[in-house]
Amino acid sequence: CLAVVVVPILRRLPPVRSRLDAELGKTLSELRAEFCQGLTQPRMTLPVEGLPPEHILDLIATRKELDTKRWQSGKITGAVYHGQQEHYDFIGQVFSKWAFSNPLHPGIHPALRQMDSEVVQMVINMYHGTPEACGAFTTGGTESILMAMKTYRDWGCATRGITDPNIVICHTAHAAFPKAGQYFNIHVKYARTNGKMQVDIRHMRRLIDRNTVAIVGSCCQYAHGSVDPIEELAELAQRRRIGLHVDCCLGGFLVPFMDKAGFPLRPFDFRLKGVTSISCDPHKYGFAPKGSSVVMFASKELRRHMYSFLPGWTGGIYATPTMTGSRAGGPVAATWASMCKFGESGYVETTRRIVGATREIARGIQEIPELEVVGDPVVCVVAFAGRRRSGVNCYALADCMKKKFEWDLATCQNPPSIHLAVTLPSSGNAAQFLAELRQCVAEVKANAKAYTSTAGLYGMAGSLPSSFVEDACATYLDAVSEAHAQEAKAAAAS
Repeated sequence: CLAVVVVPILRRLPPVRSRLDAELGKTLSELRAEFCQGLTQPRMTLPVEGLPPEHILDLIATRKELDTKRWQSGKITGAVYHGQQEHYDFIGQVFSKWAFSNPLHPGIHPALRQMDSEVVQMVINMYHGTPEACGAFTTGGTESILMAMKTYRDWGCATRGITDPNIVICHTAHAAFPKAGQYFNIHVKYARTNGKMQVDIRHMRRLIDRNTVAIVGSCCQYAHGSVDPIEELAELAQRRRIGLHVDCCLGGFLVPFMDKAGFPLRPFDFRLKGVTSISCDPHKYGFAPKGSSVVMFASKELRRHMYSFLPGWTGGIYATPTMTGSRAGGPVAATWASMCKFGESGYVETTRRIVGATREIARGIQEIPELEVVGDPVVCVVAFAGRRRSGVNCYALADCMKKKFEWDLATCQNPPSIHLAVTLPSSGNAAQFLAELRQCVAEVKANAKAYTSTAGLYGMAGSLPSSFVEDACATYLDAVSEAHAQEAKAAAAS
């Protein structure tokens, strides 16, 4: 690709480098100013003397109020899945009892080991695992996906001598799959989508070669909420004798209960022989605390390739099942408690509410002439965009919804769209969302120039080489990780 050769040279040219550095510096200053707005009693050094516990608790209460007020109205996409303080208090009580425990030491924490294994087995049974099915508790969906892809890489090497492995995914698959490719030196091939934003099976079939170790399907995918044709993918994986990973991270505690909630769904799990691994996040619609995911495998033989062994380490024989060594025990115990608290009937009811609200919103959007639904919103995500020649830019619409009604929607690209991931807090706001969306459609048509920030951002990003966009992303990540106490003090003094 010509850009691969030209862009690095272009970036080194003094005028380009100077302009780029100036723009990134301006962006960094703006981000620092934004992040300073929410600082409370900023600090960059340890206190000389320890602070009294009551002082710390007062400050924590202030900070908790600051972090809570942004989502309590139920107007954000995803992020906060339950929202009721009663549930959070219960989870907090359980969490605190295992806050200092570590699953790395099962001999010291036998009850924690029991809960860890029981969470995994309960999830396996939700997904119709056979007695041979197994899994592991991880810290999140990304780790679950990383571990699955590491497993297929090592399986391919051990059983087929593949030293240059690849996986084939739909371009709508979660970002954790190409991230796994970056981390584990796995080449990632991208299949096209059909009109419903599902993977194009024919294109995926053509991309598979002798170095392919696995293919991937989503149930449901993040951007548009579509469910890939898992049955066809399972047949393809069986025929080519490769792995099939089904990513259920987002809808992991919805899709197993949709049949009983009155929303039939085609088989997508271990009922299909070609499905060899699945990822599922209890910390989303399972209402467990963050840091909770499960990766499952169809067989113990396959799971063995996930493990890491260091038999000759000077600290003793070392082995871990997943990415982490030490791991927090609090999320394990609290996940077990959340799953037992809700039970099957509780999850069927929350699935009925969330999927029902999702489909209500999708029907309402379809009735707005200027808008069209993007994808197939069968689970918990509704994505939409302005119709061609409608005069409605979806990014401008997102800005308007934020400015006028404080709706925080996700912005997606390729194709341009915005989405709402429906949660328990937002499931009761379906009618309000549609009413306010209609008002914003009219507002954007009448005054499009007033809502250009997000549209301008994505327009600029689409016109620049990816390495320039990566520089901007790195600036953002730098700003997020900084302590901004100095800037806050300077702002307060001015």
